[in-house]
Amino acid sequence: MARYNTFVETGKDEDFGKPAPRYRIENPPFYAAWAAWAAPVIHDTRAGLRINAKCQVQDLNGEVIPGLYCGGESAGGFSQHGLARAICQGYIAGRHAAAEKTRS
Repeated sequence: MARYNTFVETGKDEDFGKPAPRYRIENPPFYAAWAAWAAPVIHDTRAGLRINAKCQVQDLNGEVIPGLYCGGESAGGFSQHGLARAICQGYIAGRHAAAEKTRS
């Protein structure tokens, strides 16, 4: 806290080059936490498997590969990501896979 407070006095953040700090930190207790949402993390890919609206995997010609489904972060595209994408696409894939005729 003492080092940070010197940055307030000089008007310059010597450690990280952030905009001039304005307020001293003086009154304990002090707490710190890592904000996972603030960390830059790339967990999607544009190069995943190509799928259609039924989450069926498509080949290089855009033809459906029978019986092959994909969802979540293995599917290509850079849009929605994370658990919500996996749940939604898993539901869609499961619903369509269950509706397929069983092969003999």
